[in-house]
Amino acid sequence: MTSSIGKADTVIKNANIITIDTSRPKAQALAMTHGRFAGVGSNEDLEGLIGPGTKVLDLGGKTVLPGFIDAHIHVLSSGIRHVMAADCDVPTLKQVQAGLKEKAGKTPAGQWVQGFKFDDTKTDRTASNEGRHLYRDDLDAVTTAHPILVAHRAGHVYYMNTAALEAAGFNDETPDPPGGRLGRDPDTGRLNGMIFERAIDPVRFGLIPVETEEVRREGLRTICGMLNRAGLTSVHDARVTAEEFQTYQDGKAAGELSLRVYALMWYPQFPALRDAGIKSGLGDDLLRIGGIKMVADGAIATRTAYLSQPYEGSQCDHGILAMEQDEIEEQVMAMHRAGFQVCIHANGDLTIDMVLTAYEKAQKAYPRVNTRHRIEHCTLVNEDLLMRMKALGCIATPFCTYVYHHGEKMRYYGEQRLEWMFAQRSFIDSGVVSTGATDYPPGPFEPLLGIQSCVTRTDSTGKEWGVNQRVSVEEALRLYTLNGAYASFEEDSKGSIETGKLADLVVLGSDPNKVDPLGIKDIAVERTIVGGETVYGG
Repeated sequence: MTSSIGKADTVIKNANIITIDTSRPKAQALAMTHGRFAGVGSNEDLEGLIGPGTKVLDLGGKTVLPGFIDAHIHVLSSGIRHVMAADCDVPTLKQVQAGLKEKAGKTPAGQWVQGFKFDDTKTDRTASNEGRHLYRDDLDAVTTAHPILVAHRAGHVYYMNTAALEAAGFNDETPDPPGGRLGRDPDTGRLNGMIFERAIDPVRFGLIPVETEEVRREGLRTICGMLNRAGLTSVHDARVTAEEFQTYQDGKAAGELSLRVYALMWYPQFPALRDAGIKSGLGDDLLRIGGIKMVADGAIATRTAYLSQPYEGSQCDHGILAMEQDEIEEQVMAMHRAGFQVCIHANGDLTIDMVLTAYEKAQKAYPRVNTRHRIEHCTLVNEDLLMRMKALGCIATPFCTYVYHHGEKMRYYGEQRLEWMFAQRSFIDSGVVSTGATDYPPGPFEPLLGIQSCVTRTDSTGKEWGVNQRVSVEEALRLYTLNGAYASFEEDSKGSIETGKLADLVVLGSDPNKVDPLGIKDIAVERTIVGGETVYGG
């Protein structure tokens, strides 16, 4: 099928095109004009769109897919950290300390030194698969002249040295704040430097200096390049501040934004947005205000998700609840009434139940159609939760790379619970729309790794977890394309290769349907195109 627009800017031919369009699942050629698909079909179908100025790409049978969409990823904040923080994703404590010491050496005394992506189960891992946390004494060994703040890869636990604890006003007598916890030595009660959940908020949003615009812009360029190389063309940035949204706008104006961004605005921005008459969806095809983001419980990777049954090996540890029921309901009611999509981080089954109750009450009080409220991560479910989600039209954005990357953490949940975690099979079978999502930095951002993990439910050591939740390659590709577009109300403009839709695509070295499923992550991304323009490869 072609449109009546004359000659195309670019034609791709001799390709294995997987369209994610049920009316035409496969094609051989496509045409792009003015940033949109102008035709999809056979080589012969599109011959008439080739003119003297048309760029023709003969792919020799390589595979083309719609550009990948990550429906929950921390984009700009991650880019900023790659610019100004030490990357602590290294296997030993000595390497963590060395990276932080290098940063400290370039930082004036008294100023903050930051690190990110530390992972307790991957640092100094023993033969029995045990790792270690960071403690204040470990960080004091790096420097006592600077306050240090290191984020766990999950983003729900932080580590501070003594100077940072003192700057925050934390001491051994400080009580645990609502929605958070201060780590302590179990024998002495001394603060050990671990800060859980909302206990870190006064530090992150009060003491840590706001990054300069120069750093934010460099972070934007950095992360766009990283994600484009993985085949990503659209992202839902899962926590955007007013300053970060301004950076997106400035980057867009300067031609530096090579991803389509659906910005989930951090909930403190809600009153100003509401009072300005703004609702979810304002923007254009490149940058759009999305839903309002809140966090109701802890994380899977740090074992703080709020569960109905205790963690394996514990009789009383159910995780951490970051918001109480009345707070969730009050916030949801206001956001729902104002016309926003609501997007709440909820990992544990108890937390998901609380969020659904708030959505149900808001919908009853102020009926709306097609709200598409979301449960971010939506990790541990059951049949009742699935039925309620289906009735509400809720969208789930589960972690897709977790089973592969975080296999050593799955033992804290147990085999039985894993049958209901990251439950893509159950979402599909229950009629609940779910997406491809990684939550980077908590999970690796590569879509092909996420697809493999959903298809195989196998971790990096070859161990299988919750194989009843496996999906087919075709289903996994849909999660990362059309379903991601649906989660941002954009399924009519992207997510599949159809005439008239935005010309976003990825060229792969192999067909994911035809390789060993355990090798999907190794398929080469050869080219990424956004709006008809190559942003990677070529």
